[in-house]
Amino acid sequence: MQGNKQKLFKYLKSQNLMALATYSRSIWLCTVYYVIDNDFNFYFVTSRKTKHGKMIEKNPKVACSIFDSHQKNKDYKVGAQVRGRVTIPRNAEKVKWALKIWNLHNPGLAHIINFKNMKEKVISAKIYKITPDRIQFFNQKLYGDDDYEIFNF
Repeated sequence: MQGNKQKLFKYLKSQNLMALATYSRSIWLCTVYYVIDNDFNFYFVTSRKTKHGKMIEKNPKVACSIFDSHQKNKDYKVGAQVRGRVTIPRNAEKVKWALKIWNLHNPGLAHIINFKNMKEKVISAKIYKITPDRIQFFNQKLYGDDDYEIFNF
């Protein structure tokens, strides 16, 4: 990974919240905690019973927005818009890895949100994976006021 793609990756790893937009018969927007792997796949935890969980089952195409809400209006703006497809990973080792990383970045719930509780259906939450096909990186310091770079996957 080189140049601006590495800067995008570093930025995405520095954040942990994304606005997730789903669409079925209508549009829905929610906020989820996420982690990212080295291939730019995003992982989040949610229940299939949530509105966005139900909508993803009908239409796995999603859009996301990632930004640091602590940015001041006068600061250089940085953010990313993501378009991709959601799946539920079935590989136990990948799920365990994603949960471990998710809990490291979002501490406090590892005693509840874990593989054992998911497997034994103690909780209805699952790990979801977003495989992006496009990420638009907005970074005023890097690209100027009105520019950005698009990364296709």
